[in-house]
Amino acid sequence: MPYKDPERKRQWEREHREQRNARRRIPHLGVTAEPSSVEVSLPDPISGQEREPGVNMVVFLAMGFTFLMLTLFAGWLRIRFGRRCPSKFA
Repeated sequence: MPYKDPERKRQWEREHREQRNARRRIPHLGVTAEPSSVEVSLPDPISGQEREPGVNMVVFLAMGFTFLMLTLFAGWLRIRFGRRCPSKFA
């Protein structure tokens, strides 16, 4: 195969294109068309493993409500038991 001359290389590739393409189409010895013995477990969409969109919204709202209540409770504790500045609460 003459690689030193680019024009001769192109000519050789044109002449042998069918052979190269045929060689690419032949499956390799290590590759088989049979299914693999390794099984992959996919989630069953019917079994109910996935949440519905409404459940996600309920979880989001519950987390937001919990955060709000903890923030208000912490503020109440600070007001009730925290140090009071005489100038502000006189």
